[in-house]
Amino acid sequence: MKLIKNARIITMDPQRRTFDQGAIAIKGSRIVAVGESATLEKEYRDAEIIDAKGMLVIPGLINAHTHLYQILYKGLGDDASLSNWLKKCVYPMSLVLRGKDCYDATMLTAVEMIKGGSTTYVDCHYMNRDLECQDYIAEATKVSGLRGVMGRGTIDSAPAPEELRESIPQAVAECERVIKTYHGTLDGRLSVRVEALNEKLASTEMLRAMRGVANDFGVGINMHIAEASERVKETQERFGMTSIEYAHSLGILGPDALLAHCCWLSEHDKQLLADTHTSVAHNPVSNQYLSDGVAPIPELIKMGVNVTAGPDGACSNNNQNMFDVMKSAALLHKVHYLDPEIMTAAMVFEMVTINAAKAIGMEKDLGSLEVGKYADLAIIDLEQPCMIPCFNPLSNLVYSATPDVVNSTMIHGEMLMRDRELLHIDEKETLAKASATSWDLARRAGLA
Repeated sequence: MKLIKNARIITMDPQRRTFDQGAIAIKGSRIVAVGESATLEKEYRDAEIIDAKGMLVIPGLINAHTHLYQILYKGLGDDASLSNWLKKCVYPMSLVLRGKDCYDATMLTAVEMIKGGSTTYVDCHYMNRDLECQDYIAEATKVSGLRGVMGRGTIDSAPAPEELRESIPQAVAECERVIKTYHGTLDGRLSVRVEALNEKLASTEMLRAMRGVANDFGVGINMHIAEASERVKETQERFGMTSIEYAHSLGILGPDALLAHCCWLSEHDKQLLADTHTSVAHNPVSNQYLSDGVAPIPELIKMGVNVTAGPDGACSNNNQNMFDVMKSAALLHKVHYLDPEIMTAAMVFEMVTINAAKAIGMEKDLGSLEVGKYADLAIIDLEQPCMIPCFNPLSNLVYSATPDVVNSTMIHGEMLMRDRELLHIDEKETLAKASATSWDLARRAGLA
């Protein structure tokens, strides 16, 4: 039994309660009480005490869209368009990517995420020349203590190199294998979703097949869509529909669908997303990095679309820093719409907590600090220079904070970082190994 006491708390519960002198009681992996510190101290006298005086406790941040393997590619695809970025960096490196590389990539991401207050990743892995990549990602998730949503993605169309494409039977078989092996394992800490990558690199038949797998196993489906204007234009020319209309015609949209990017949407597209209760993963830093465009996020929110956010892969952003994502999401839309009130700190914080949990079908377990939910949380040091003064904690989190303000991180009731020290990962060894792996991978790809 653990009791975090004397903390300012942002719960993100339905009432959006906050506490100035709050406490959270944790038994095993779950929260059993949230309330005033003076009250809970009396009730849980025998608990292990974590004194959070001068600290702020928040729900663990949920990284709702990333590519774990790409952290090894960081810096090799700078200053290029999306298509050139793929040709220049992603494809050459991925042709030589192996499962053991993905293990080191996931461990490196775990260090960055845990030290930055992020407790859950939603991955997309679609480079499947080595079919053991998912197994290594799962093992690293187990070892690191992260909560993971493995996205088993696939591609089968040009211009992706033929060696990276999968047949539909193989993609279906491997998705089923990964789901049966890993979905719901690690005491609920690891789950699986499927993904046909996007409207260009996945054929109509592959999109239908992946929706079929998602339906058969009830795991949900992810997809990149309407990221680049040329893809939307090509889809219109090929099928006489926008990318969103095309996905809708194939049954992709729905409450269990999470669509990344959505930069180029018609009015009808926006209405379809709202009507089908489809979630959208906003990637403001990556979209700027690759000059993809600006997704109409404020409009989608106004229409009732559930919007979450993520950094995307670390070679198109170039980190896994959710504080960067939050600040960029707020500022990008203020300047794009020339309206300082159109995106608030509160709206952005909802994206990376409770909205993200809903997008992956885990709102009953994650996204807020409530009784019965998993104890996934971050403890923020309010005495760091960038957090002083703290008139409004939400404002500081979105506009001021850096990952260094995270003092401690807990996932599934286990303290993975305390006072900035990782407790389950040898940080120095992990960083050295990942650096060596990155250089080895680049040499194998001929890019060193």
